[in-house]
Amino acid sequence: MLNSIGITFLIMMVINFLLEITLNFLNLQHLKKKAGQLPLIFRDQIDLRTYEKTINYNFDYGKLYFLEISVSFLIIIYFVFLGGFAQIDSLARSFAPQGNYLSALIFGAIVFLIKTLVNLPFDLYHTFVIEERYGFNRTTPKVYLSDLMKSFTLSALIGIPLYLGIIWFMNRAGNFWWIWCWFFIEAIQILLLIVYPVWIAPLFNKFTPIQDGELKNEIISLSEKVDFPFQGIFIMDGSKRSRHSNAYFTGLGKKKRIVLFDTLIQQMKVPQILAILAHEFGHYKLHHLKKVFVLNSLLSLTGLYFLSHLFRLNSFYRGFGFTHPSNYAALVIFSLCISALSFLFIPFFSVLSRRFEYQADEFAVKNLKNPKSLSEAIVVLTRENLMNLNPHPWYSFFHYTHPSPVERVKAIENAINKLMKKSA
Repeated sequence: MLNSIGITFLIMMVINFLLEITLNFLNLQHLKKKAGQLPLIFRDQIDLRTYEKTINYNFDYGKLYFLEISVSFLIIIYFVFLGGFAQIDSLARSFAPQGNYLSALIFGAIVFLIKTLVNLPFDLYHTFVIEERYGFNRTTPKVYLSDLMKSFTLSALIGIPLYLGIIWFMNRAGNFWWIWCWFFIEAIQILLLIVYPVWIAPLFNKFTPIQDGELKNEIISLSEKVDFPFQGIFIMDGSKRSRHSNAYFTGLGKKKRIVLFDTLIQQMKVPQILAILAHEFGHYKLHHLKKVFVLNSLLSLTGLYFLSHLFRLNSFYRGFGFTHPSNYAALVIFSLCISALSFLFIPFFSVLSRRFEYQADEFAVKNLKNPKSLSEAIVVLTRENLMNLNPHPWYSFFHYTHPSPVERVKAIENAINKLMKKSA
């Protein structure tokens, strides 16, 4: 029987679900409405045939997303209110009646497996149907299966110690376990930032040092100009899986690596690639990554603090269908609560992220030899990746971590005009 906590969670879940499907519906209707209305700012760079393809691609993705969130919502309702979690908990306890770490491991493994199996059909359809239909997919079933197995292995190697470590702190670290647990989680995250580029990423992709030539020389020159320390420049075989393109840097301190997708190099000229990197350098120089890390850390600490007050309340467990209190149940319940409350936080993070994107673009404009190459690069990314040129304003407000292509190009042009006025 539902108690007040369960009813509150149900209300939050329904609000979140209705908001998501409403925003998705508005976005799909907006796509239909704007079909054939290519934004003026892109008319010289994108033809109507490509624009129509963009509309269809985003519409297909939106329909799949609608189905995915609907299925996820129904499954959560089943596990929380129709005895699903109680059944898994009972099974885990049957192997370990004392409720020790083995029962926690069994429970966590079953929940992870169910979540993976639920998401798998949607990921398969996205990869081998939608991405294939629009010419993006280059993943073979063999590569997909290999990636899946590697991801499972990494999830076990990283996730199990993290999961059991948190439970250990909850059991043994006293009333202030949440503080020690927070230090533990942050240490793991920092360790992964160090380990990922050297040991984890190469398990999935091949990283080849960039050859000597114009591109390498220009990247080094730009990095020296903006004082961006790095260890190496690498080309990643992104085309092994997809025609989508990107560039990023990873690592900490002077050990950072600049990574360019081979597809990016195929699609762009040298000045445009430099513009993308200048934008990424802007995130570093403006301390955006540090700010996001600190913000996420504070939210994590706050979440653990609230969990420390809830996980000893029997009503906390009964509201989610558990018959016995347990630390692993508390972790699952808390993650569900965070998900149900996401509609309160997502807009804030989206607004903050878009603000950082505008600032990084402005930084790039100020440090490029040819500032217009940044807007040219955005056009190429938009065209080659079939980005939605006309998202619904409310959908983009909630979900877009980057400004829409039209908004972004206009902002870049404004930044260029301001720069020219200052130099005049």
